[in-house]
Amino acid sequence: MKTILTLCLFIASVFSLSAQNVDDNKVNFPYIQLPLQKINPAFTKYEVRTNHLYKTANNDSLAVYNLKKETNQKTYEAQYAAWLEQKKVLERAYLTQMAAYEKAVNAGTPATSPAKPIYPTAPVFVPLEKIKLNSELSDNDVNSVITLQGFEKGLGGSIVTIDVFPIRSVKIIETKTGTGASTKYEYKCQYILPIQLTFETPTEGKLYSKVLFDNIQNYTMKSYSSKYEYQAWYLDNAEKFFVDMERDVRKTAINETNQTLNNEFGFVKSTRSTEVYTVKKYKDYEYSDIVTAFTLTTQAFTLVGKDRNRASAIAKLDLAIEKWKSILEESNLYDEKARVNDKITAMIQCNLAELLIWKGDFDQAELYANLALNSKVFKFKNQAERVQGFYADQKLRWGVHY
Repeated sequence: MKTILTLCLFIASVFSLSAQNVDDNKVNFPYIQLPLQKINPAFTKYEVRTNHLYKTANNDSLAVYNLKKETNQKTYEAQYAAWLEQKKVLERAYLTQMAAYEKAVNAGTPATSPAKPIYPTAPVFVPLEKIKLNSELSDNDVNSVITLQGFEKGLGGSIVTIDVFPIRSVKIIETKTGTGASTKYEYKCQYILPIQLTFETPTEGKLYSKVLFDNIQNYTMKSYSSKYEYQAWYLDNAEKFFVDMERDVRKTAINETNQTLNNEFGFVKSTRSTEVYTVKKYKDYEYSDIVTAFTLTTQAFTLVGKDRNRASAIAKLDLAIEKWKSILEESNLYDEKARVNDKITAMIQCNLAELLIWKGDFDQAELYANLALNSKVFKFKNQAERVQGFYADQKLRWGVHY
């Protein structure tokens, strides 16, 4: 058995030495992500307007609170007046009895002192629980976050409107995990905090209007070894906790709203991280042409982020594409020992697909990606599958603008 295992390992090692090995080169380069929607290029400026809709909710809550407070005060006053009247009746009867007793004593007549009256319990005024109002949010808290990339803040252009709704449906959820000494009580605060994002231009009107985050979100809290430990913490920190939680979730919501805005209309400076493949030094064949193609590819990618339409990179992209295609002409899918065998072929197809999307030639990019996807080389099938979503997104955005 050991002999067979040793033989298998030897054969595998010989095969790996005789097969071309691929270098995975992680390449990062800047690019401008095109927005999903196109606006009139005449509008290079934008302004941000904030509507504090939570203030209306605060006013409504205060009105209800004050009405309840007034009603409670009147109810208490009526109960207190009734209590005073009951007390007065008992007091008067007692005094009448005491007067008769005193007269009898003064006249020398034996008499029993009347018992003091037992008064009913006086009503107690119980104040309403302190009302929770939405905290104040300044316009600057919103305007400093909402930044449309590729445009300048100013009047006379597009208008971004942010409607900040009140936080609602706030509820703390307890979950018990583990057993014995490892028991934990985990807590999260559920809430709903909608933000409405509206984008419009003077000539095209509303291009986007949507209420975001109108669903239950979770705010992570600490875990405790005992639920009573949590309750003790809550007793002392509840008020501060809700203020801090509201501040944090508002900040998160406004940041994510800004991401949505830029996804739809901004020219976002992003970074692409991908693989560009080459062949390691190989004793049977010369692969300097692949090194040249790789160099041209990385040079082209450094130019991609210089402009929105990638015009600065086109010449270099074409050179790299031409070089890879010339190597691909040697492709021999039926000979594993060929210089450009099925593995190297699929490798080049992946590299070409990546180059072609940055040139805006998505049909050709899809063709090469599909060839790699349908190859028998697992590594490049996976790579082609991984990039499908990104390529489709880039094609969609490019089609909007070019």
